[in-house]
Amino acid sequence: MYLSIRRYKTDEAYVGEVMRLVEDRFLPRIREIPGFVKYYGVDCGDGLVAFINFFEDEAGAERSNGIASEWVKENLASYFPLPADITAGKVMVSGEKVS
Repeated sequence: MYLSIRRYKTDEAYVGEVMRLVEDRFLPRIREIPGFVKYYGVDCGDGLVAFINFFEDEAGAERSNGIASEWVKENLASYFPLPADITAGKVMVSGEKVS
């Protein structure tokens, strides 16, 4: 499994609106990428937001970054004056709650 984390800085007042736009307009697009597993939008506080997506393969994760970059330029440029800080890679360790 591969993941991509994109971090952006915005005004705290815009975080809710950004998350709504991402959920309503961007998430449906990213779900269509082959190998999509899951997606999270995170309010990190102080106007910092992170978007974490998981894919079965590296190609899906890389494609998601390209689509995200284009989509943000077209739809969220006024909220994010600086480019994303992107971290991507292969998931080497994972864990889940054991019942």
